[in-house]
Amino acid sequence: MERDFEPLKTRLRVICDRLDDDEQLYFRPLIDNFKGQTQEFQRIMRDLGKFGEKIGDGSKFQVYREIQHLFDDAFRKSQ
Repeated sequence: MERDFEPLKTRLRVICDRLDDDEQLYFRPLIDNFKGQTQEFQRIMRDLGKFGEKIGDGSKFQVYREIQHLFDDAFRKSQ
C-alpha cells in the first residue's frame, strides 16, 4: 500500500526542497510518515497553502491539482 504512494511522496519531496530550512524541518516528517490516510493528506494540502508561491514556478492551483491526482490514483490502487 505505501508503495502506491511513492509517486506522491516523491513529488512532495521536490516541493519540500523548495522551502526554507525551518519549513522543511516541519514539512519533511509529514511526508516521510505519510501512510495514505485521508486525514494526513488533508493536513499536507492545508500546509501547502501556507507555503504559497514557494511550492511551484507556475500556478499553485496547478500544483494542488497535481498533488490531488497523485493522491487519488494511489488511494484507488490501495483499495
